[in-house]
Amino acid sequence: MTVSIRKLTLAAVAAAATAAPASALEIKSSDVHPMGYPTTDAIEYMGQLLSDWTNGRITIKIFHSMQLGGEKEALEQVQLGALEMTRVSVGVVGPIVPDFNVFNLPYVFRSLDQMHNVVDGEIGTALLDKLSAGGLIGLGYMDAGSRSFYNKTKAIETPADLAGMKIRVMQNPIFVDMVNALGGNGLPIAYNELYTAMQTGVVDGAENNPPSYESGKHYEVAGYYTIDEHLMVPEIFVFSKKVWDTLDEVDRQLIRNASVLAARKERELWAAREKASMDILREKGVTIVENVDKTPFIEATKSVREKHGADYADLLKRIEATK
Repeated sequence: MTVSIRKLTLAAVAAAATAAPASALEIKSSDVHPMGYPTTDAIEYMGQLLSDWTNGRITIKIFHSMQLGGEKEALEQVQLGALEMTRVSVGVVGPIVPDFNVFNLPYVFRSLDQMHNVVDGEIGTALLDKLSAGGLIGLGYMDAGSRSFYNKTKAIETPADLAGMKIRVMQNPIFVDMVNALGGNGLPIAYNELYTAMQTGVVDGAENNPPSYESGKHYEVAGYYTIDEHLMVPEIFVFSKKVWDTLDEVDRQLIRNASVLAARKERELWAAREKASMDILREKGVTIVENVDKTPFIEATKSVREKHGADYADLLKRIEATK
């Protein structure tokens, strides 16, 4: 725990001890991932912190594995106040704060460090603050790794290697245009249908982060993985503004402090999970193309950033200027 967070937390805990007894608060939190995944483990850690700081008065109950529906459904419940908290991809909050769509553009970030500096700085904070108009309190960002291409045909080293390949993408026009700009054929297909789609030849490959590629056993039917890192999309966790407005300032501060530490914990967990997945892929004999020259990929997708980023020109300039 950093000095600043420690001081704030100690002050909040001291204030809670001297204030009038507050009622118990069970924070119900939703996630589409199972327990044991970096995001759910981080929220579990957050709950442990809050429980320790308040002698069990504030706790978190996690509804994992889509028990309360998908990300869109969970987010709607948080907006209504029926659910206190959820972790979602930024794509889901795009309709609430359109500026979040900029994170879906290919190669908008040069590195993981730059992405962290953007979301941890003024840009990321301002975007989280804008969520309040949509009934949400933005608590923080979590890592979801970098997305790269994999396929069943050959190693991809340049955009030319994607020519004519049918590549599965998420159901987002930006991602379809991205693959098409690289010379492939982007096809939106549900994730749960992807393994069979590759197995039967409906698509030649897809793109995702190492843990998803590994845990979904997609390497069994698509044994070539290229670390081109065309997308580096952070995720966020949010709190219900309706519930937030009923909390006293001490509890709000405790939740915010625990959120900062939970986000840091998730990044550590994600890095470890990503390394473990890469080790498994190597053991399974996957052909991994590393140290890719990203320049031609970046140049080939320039039209996608210009088309879909036209409304966010100023924001893109600020992101580019961030080191």
